[in-house]
Amino acid sequence: MTQKEYNNGVRLWADDVYRFAVRCGGGEELSKDAVQEAYASLWERREKVPAEKGKSFLLTVVHNHLMSQHRHSRVHQQTAQQLVPPLLVAPDEGFDLKEALRKALERLPQVQRAAVELKDVEGYSCKEIAEILSLSETQVSVYLFRARVSLKKTLIALGYDNNN
Repeated sequence: MTQKEYNNGVRLWADDVYRFAVRCGGGEELSKDAVQEAYASLWERREKVPAEKGKSFLLTVVHNHLMSQHRHSRVHQQTAQQLVPPLLVAPDEGFDLKEALRKALERLPQVQRAAVELKDVEGYSCKEIAEILSLSETQVSVYLFRARVSLKKTLIALGYDNNN
């Protein structure tokens, strides 16, 4: 990858990579850090990464960075989850599916959330997702299946009725 290709990659991919980081549960500041880390890593490896693989490389680094942060904060999250009961909302006429889906996605394990985001939002194939997340295609399919089952159960618990 040349310096010009790298600069084009920054311009073309930065928003997508940042949105991926946020949707994977990074939050604003952690997502910015992950994106910055990814671009620094790409710059260091620019001679080894072909330009057409640049975006996938960035998404992989962002995912790995967020997973690392997630592992470090897991103890604090488990403690917080034990102290706070699950949030359930009573069904009502003003049910906001988008907000409920966001809440349901937040409850998914990090790797499942990343797989769903890459597949259903970014439009990557299972093969590409496997490459980005360093998993086998079978694992990706299993994570997607489990995530969707979990999303359905959570949405029903939050009051969503798809029969209306």
